[in-house]
Order: sequence, then structure tokens, then C-alpha cells
Amino acid sequence: MKVPFTWLKSYLPELESPEVLEERLAGLGLETDRMEKVFQIPGGVVYARVLEVTPLGLTETHPIPGTRLKRLVLDAGRVVEVVSGAENARAGIGVALALPGTEVRGLRIGERTIQGVVSHGMALSPKELGVGEYGGGLLEFPPDALPPGTPLAEAWPEEVVLDIEVTPNRPDALGILGLAFDLHALGYGLVLPEVRLETENVPLPFGLRVEDPKGAPHFTLSYAFGLRVGPSPIWLQRILFACGMRPISNVVDVTNYVMLERAQPMHAFDLRYIGEGILVRRARPGERLTTLDGMERELHPEDLVIAGYQGERSFPLGLAGVMGGAESEVREDTEAIALEVAQFDPVSIRKTARRQALRTEASYRFERGVDPMGQVPAARRALSLLQALAGARVAERILEEGTPREPEPIPFRPQYANRLLGTQYPEEVQLSILRRLGCRVEGEGPYRVTPPSRRLDLKLEEDLVEEIARIQGYESIPLDLPAFFPAPDNRGVERPYQRERRLRELLSGLGFQEVYTYSFMDPEEAPLFRLPPPPWRLKNPLSPEKAALRTHLFPGLLRLLQENLALDRPPKALLFEVGKVFGKEGAWVREETHLAGLLFGNGLGLPHGDRLSGYPLLKGLLEALLDRLGLDLRVEAHPYPFLHPGVSGKVRVAGEEKGFLGQVHPEILAALELPPVFLFELVLPLPEKPFRFQDPSRYPLALRDLAVVVPEATPYGEVEALLRQAAGPYLESLQLFDLYQGPPLREGEKSLAFHLRFRHPERTLKDEEVEETMVRLLAALRTRGWDIRG
Repeated sequence: MKVPFTWLKSYLPELESPEVLEERLAGLGLETDRMEKVFQIPGGVVYARVLEVTPLGLTETHPIPGTRLKRLVLDAGRVVEVVSGAENARAGIGVALALPGTEVRGLRIGERTIQGVVSHGMALSPKELGVGEYGGGLLEFPPDALPPGTPLAEAWPEEVVLDIEVTPNRPDALGILGLAFDLHALGYGLVLPEVRLETENVPLPFGLRVEDPKGAPHFTLSYAFGLRVGPSPIWLQRILFACGMRPISNVVDVTNYVMLERAQPMHAFDLRYIGEGILVRRARPGERLTTLDGMERELHPEDLVIAGYQGERSFPLGLAGVMGGAESEVREDTEAIALEVAQFDPVSIRKTARRQALRTEASYRFERGVDPMGQVPAARRALSLLQALAGARVAERILEEGTPREPEPIPFRPQYANRLLGTQYPEEVQLSILRRLGCRVEGEGPYRVTPPSRRLDLKLEEDLVEEIARIQGYESIPLDLPAFFPAPDNRGVERPYQRERRLRELLSGLGFQEVYTYSFMDPEEAPLFRLPPPPWRLKNPLSPEKAALRTHLFPGLLRLLQENLALDRPPKALLFEVGKVFGKEGAWVREETHLAGLLFGNGLGLPHGDRLSGYPLLKGLLEALLDRLGLDLRVEAHPYPFLHPGVSGKVRVAGEEKGFLGQVHPEILAALELPPVFLFELVLPLPEKPFRFQDPSRYPLALRDLAVVVPEATPYGEVEALLRQAAGPYLESLQLFDLYQGPPLREGEKSLAFHLRFRHPERTLKDEEVEETMVRLLAALRTRGWDIRG
């Protein structure tokens, strides 16, 4: 939220400086994202009144066909002629005129001859002047805003704007007055704006009906007539531009100004287009509405709309709490309005804004909630400004549907606040803080504290305690650590997190880089990754690409690799992610934690060079990871639709099936335009092997090497299993150290060479015992039909 310092200071005259304000707001929990100076208006820009406007042409009565240029005769303390192409250039308005020799945003203004007319300067748009982003027309002022020729900087001085981050629980702080009340609690004097309103006892020319009181718990409608629509005064335009809004007209600008002041959006309807009155209802099937942004929108039956009615017929005028309709907007010839100030259901407004992809200043505030008792005060404030700035006459009666309720009193014990905070704040100090915040304090302990209706976040005694700490200053709370004894039920709850952290540390040590991807996926991409459709879709996704809960991690890793390869061409990548995936178990969501890893490129600069790459490298890294956890890995050939038919395996960890390992299917790689990629994905948690300390053996090893010749299609795991089974209990380990194919082996054969380590736990093995074991091994191999390579 943008906060102009001078506007806030008009309510808090004792504010020292923008820098002090930034510090005070930070202490209140309202961080300043940035602070900037705006409105450095050059001295050569003056206020001028437009006297005449004629189309620019060969003659004033015969303009050049198709030209948009106009000759403007201005009163700038002297008569000045300029040429402008602005559509809104017309006699009777005030404009910002840059005189020759003035430098505006890096452009030096001079005298130019355009189609025979000498332009003595330039009439400026907000963008050209540097006060706003709008460049489609001149900056308009009332004709009597300033004496002609007055430097505009005198009435439009430089401003400091603080961009405040407002947390969702503080919707009141989305209004300048909400911030002022907070700062008043710190001790600053507060000057509230005076509401001077003269009303007339006239009948109302419209009615009000609310069909959906849940969607609109409180709705008010006021009547103002005799309006003179025109440009807003300079002070109002300056505030709106500083807050990032574009001035439209005095009537519309007043509604925006009061919204920014009180965090209460409102809307003015041209009385000529609402029929017999206003009806608040849900949209009818097939209804359409052209909103103020010029877009025609198809309404959803759950959208809350403001409609006009004529007899039994009703027609939408605007999306409630989001944006009004173009048909009933305030125009230059509007003379009477119905002013809507309402409270809407935040959930309903949030859903409508998301469905229609339409975020506005109004919806931003309604989604967080508005003061349920603030509608009538806000209406009176707006009507008083309309009376002062647009000459409005105001009806005394305000139509009102719904009865807002005052907040419930909250029991409050100052001693409990001190015990909770670990402080010794005096009781009167605590009560004084609550009163300065606008709370009504009654009783004599426990006190009954009724918070102001604007503070929707104050519901519990602990909320009041937090306010005491916030206003008194968090720095005043002692730094002593409280005694903490975990409940028995909480012991060991951190173990899953510790195990995941251990996995992350080990993977990082092996050269992997951790990444994070969204927990969502595009359901339309499931066939691309050869996966079944995801069972869970989001009703209101952030985007179509994030419309379903993911079922695997590897599609996100592949998309991440694709995006990075599009930006750069890294020669290799080794990535991993630990994250949640979602399946279906009956009618319930099944949530699992997965670990996925991805390998791209040849080798990783390991000491033995780049000979080890692809599937063997990734499998070896996975084995190294599990070995450090005391677990063994077995990979069994198994076809997965998303893996290459010849490089696809089921992973078993300590005998449990835990996931898959292999090369990504060529069709997926071709669709993503990726080179060969290898990956694994495991379900966590992994089995736990009980830790057992064991003294190193004092007895020597017996080492033997054995090369087994087997058919080429024989899996390694099958050979390993037979060797372990036949070797007996004294085989401590076996390790594959060579794979060979070629002469003198026959075609279709391969040789697997192993190091075998034998050891007896209680004595030295004899050569005869080892030889007997080797004889048994050879017999088992030959029984299987395999041979030994000499």
C-alpha cells in the first residue's frame, strides 16, 4: 500500500519525518518495502486555462482530413498558443503547460512550428509530467484551480511515498486512517477529518433490495443530486497519483479517495441507468456484463452482482466488490448518483475476482474484510466531499439493508498479559494502550475490552496481549529464555525431519544440487509423461499449468532441466528434490514424500575421469547414498511406461520395493527436446537399519578373485545372489571390479570379475577352508550352466 507522507501527516501533525515514520511503522509490524520521492515538477511548468480549441488545418473552417491536432489558445498569465493532439483538449479546463526552455523528464521543450502554427510550449499528460502512468490525454484541472501562470510546483510540491507491506490480518491498515490510529497509540496526536454535511429531506427516487444477505451482510445506498462533474482539485489529484491511482473526475475521485482513507471501497451509479433501484443478487445463467475496463464478461452463477431493476426485470450493473459496469458509470453529464457503500462476504469476493481474473483496489480490500460498522460513516464522508467539490445536494435518508453488530467484548487480565510476555508492564499502561487503539475498556478486573469494529483481527485475549507488546515495543520484552519441558507426546517428532535433512546432506556431499518445484502439475501433460491422469484437480488454480496436484516428482525435474537448457547449455547436471506427491486412497487424498534424482551429461569430473556416466553412474551414486545409511540396493528389471524399455528397473532398498531407476523414455525426451536423461524416484521414508557398534576384526582377510562368464542378458543381481548364497557365512563382501566382452569370449557372453573377501569373526581362516568355499562356488556356478574365465 502506497502511503504519501504529507497525507498521513495531515492526520498526525506531530510526525517528524518519513525516515522516523518508516521506523515507527516497522516497530508496529508494518514493514516498508521501499521509500521514494515523487513529483519533481520543473519550475517552467505553469498552470494555464484553455480559452479556445480549434482543429488544426489549412483554415479553421476547413481542417485537414484525418488530423487529430488542435490549436489551443491558453491563458498562462499571458495568451499562449500551443498545438496538441490530446482527445480531451477542450475549452474551460486547466492544464499543465511546459513553457519553452523547460526540461521535462529529459526532454527540452522549445518553440516549434506545426502545420503553420507556432507552438509556444507543450500541454502535458500525467506521463509526460512524470506524475502518473497515463499518457492518453492531458492532465485536467478545474478552470479556477490556480491563477494562470502560477508555477505548478507551488500547488504540487515534492512528495515522499512509503510502500507498506500490509499483512492479511490487518485490513484496517489498508486505509490511511487505520495507520493513523496505530501511530496515535504510540503517542502521536490525532486530528480526524471533519465531516460537514448538509442534507435535505427529499424523497429517494430509487429502492433497495438484497436477495443474498449472506453475500452482502450490510448494504447502504445514498442519494446525491445536482452534481457538476469535472476535474478534481489539484490536492486530490496529487494524493491519488501518489497512491498509484489515476484521477477520473471529481465524483469518481472522491469515492477512490475515501476508499484509500478508510479502507472502505464504494461505487457511484449514474441514476439514469439503474431503473427503479438497486438489487443485490447472484448472477443469472448466461448473463454478461461489460465492466469499466471495457471487457465483456460472462458471469458465473456464484458471482454476486449489483443489478438494477425495472418491475420484475433486473439487469447487472456491476460485479459486487470488484468492478462496476461501463453502462452505469459516472459521465461528464451525470447530475444524480446512487452511492453504494457496502460490506461483502470476503470469500465470495475472492472467488469472483479469481474466476474473472480481475484484481482491483476494491477487491483487494473486500477480500480481507472491511469494518462492518464503517459503511454509513464512509458514505457521509464521501457525500460531504461531493458537496464541497461537485456542488452536490444530498438526501437526508440513507437506504440500509442489514444490521451490523458491534464486536463482542473480550475478557482481559493485565497480569495474564505480563505472564504471557514475561514482562512487568503496569496495569494502567496496558489499559491506556488499549484505549488509544480505540478499545472500550469496562469493568475492574477481569476487564471487558470491546475492540473497535475496524480491527477484525482482535478476537481473543491473546490478541489484546499482542497489541500490548506491539505498541509498548517488542524491544522492551526481556530476553530471558523461558523454561521449556517438552510433553512426552512430542518426543521424537523431529525424527522424520532429521532423516530428510540427513538425506539432503548426503546427496549434496555426493555432488547433487537440490531444487524445489511446484507441488502442482498441468493435468493435460500427464500423457506427455506417460502417466495416468492426476486424481486431484484444483478448483481455483493459480494458472492452467498448475491445475492439479502432482503424482510424481520427475516431471517437474524434467521441466526444470528443459527451462535451464533453453537459457544456457550446461554440459552436465545432477539434481535432486525431496517433496510431496499426492495420490488417491478411496475418497481421501494420499500424501507421500518422495526423493527424486536426475542425471544429465557425461561424467561429473570424478577422479577416474568420464568413463563412468549415464545409468551406471547414477546407480553408483544411489548405492553410495544408501551405503552411507547402512542399506543395500537391488535393482530388478521392470518395465515402467515413462522409462526406456531397455533401461528400466524396480528399486528395492533393504528388500522393500521403494521406487524406480532408469533412463527417461525416448518419446518423452523427443517431446521435450532433451538429450538422454537418467533418473530415480523413491518413496520416503527409507527403511531404518538399527545402529550396532562392532569392534573391527583382529583377524586377517582372505582375498580371492573370480571371473564368471554368463550370457549377456543375465542380470548382475542374479549372479551376485548366487555367489552370496554359495559362499557361506564367512563371505564378508564381494565387489564387481570388471566387466568384459570380446575375444576369447563367444559372442553373446560377458565376464563379470569380482573381488571376494572372506573373514572368520573369531579366528584366522585356513587356506583349506577358503579353498573348500571356492570349490563350492565353482560347483554352484557350473550347476547353473555358467563358466569361469581363466
